[in-house]
Amino acid sequence: DLRLDAVIALADAKHLVGRLDDKIEEGKVNEAYQQIAFADKIILNKLDLVSPEQAIVVRDRIRGINKFAKILGTIKSRVRMEELCNLRAHDLCNFVNEDIEKEAEFVKEFEAGHGGGHGHEEGHGGHGHGDGHCDDSQCKEDHGHGGHGDAGHGHGHGHGHGDNRHDTRVNSFAFVTEGEIVPRKLSSFMQTLGQLPPDKGTIFRIKAIMAVKGHPFKHVFHAVMDVSDEDDAAPWEEGEKRISKIVFIGKAMDREFFRRGWEDCFVD
Repeated sequence: DLRLDAVIALADAKHLVGRLDDKIEEGKVNEAYQQIAFADKIILNKLDLVSPEQAIVVRDRIRGINKFAKILGTIKSRVRMEELCNLRAHDLCNFVNEDIEKEAEFVKEFEAGHGGGHGHEEGHGGHGHGDGHCDDSQCKEDHGHGGHGDAGHGHGHGHGHGDNRHDTRVNSFAFVTEGEIVPRKLSSFMQTLGQLPPDKGTIFRIKAIMAVKGHPFKHVFHAVMDVSDEDDAAPWEEGEKRISKIVFIGKAMDREFFRRGWEDCFVD
């Protein structure tokens, strides 16, 4: 069995900024933006060809597009195998084991400007794969099919506004809220996101861990463009704070509009 483990992008530290600044014809896609926006991890290669100051500029451009993908600085794409395999970035039941709302780390090699590294030499970005089985005994996820509804609040997703070009308006943000989500409000919010007005932006990706009122399990949700999945992970422990988190990556997203919609989910 195969599963999508993660999306890894390989970025050229010397030329990435130029590719991000390329003028794109109407209706065309800036591939550099696309790959950065959808990546779970970014290998920032050729750090030996740029100064520390130039590397920081590249890092900041990447962070302006996708705050949540770990940046791994390298020379000649030398990467340890454990940085590439079994990341479980698309494994719903693994969401609860990570701080999905926090900006991803910068490896020390990147901060120093030279990513020495050792081990496996990887020359391209790609998609990991694995056995398709979750090793979390509490997880109820079926890894072999698409999304479904649960506890009376199934969600459909689609973000097809026709304009999927990636430009300087690509952005990402997260909301963290304590309290319990009202199921009907959540369904309404998800329907709004699925039919998002063009002036409110375009969503590329959503990751969420939610505390739904009357539901004993942590509810997890993941969407990439018009493909979504959701399921229950581990149960809420007795006395554990009910904290919900949601991450958005997209283009020209109206943060205040999203924030109001999200916060309204907690008001009965």
